[in-house]
Amino acid sequence: MRYLLLPVVLLAACQEAKPIEEKKHEATEAAPVADHSATTHITTPCAILYSPDSIQLERLKKEAGEEAFFTISEDYQNYISDAKIFLEDKGVKIIEATSGKLSFEGKGKEPVVLNLSDTKYNWNAWYFNGKELKKIDLTDIEEEYRRVMN
Repeated sequence: MRYLLLPVVLLAACQEAKPIEEKKHEATEAAPVADHSATTHITTPCAILYSPDSIQLERLKKEAGEEAFFTISEDYQNYISDAKIFLEDKGVKIIEATSGKLSFEGKGKEPVVLNLSDTKYNWNAWYFNGKELKKIDLTDIEEEYRRVMN
């Protein structure tokens, strides 16, 4: 009896298996465009890891040449990846940004505004220790942490 049920079960399984039909996509409203003029206010210690947006990447590729650009880009992606691992281990809040403005409000000091849409930035990092913003060297993230955050 068991041997008779096996072919029936397999046949039924094959009959029910139908190719998945593609769903028709209904027209939806376009995603909102990012507001590059918006300012994010930061008041607590954190690390800011900046990677260029697509427009900046194209500019950098033209400036450096395609081959050099990809080498530089890969190196910085590795540095950023290593920085994230280190910072997460230390419990540091990480802000990953590609554009816009960040305003850092240290205790008793005038806010410092960082405009990440400025073309002078490519792959950069900063520490904000709650008092002041310091640009740091991504290639030596651990030493920079000891220097600025402690």
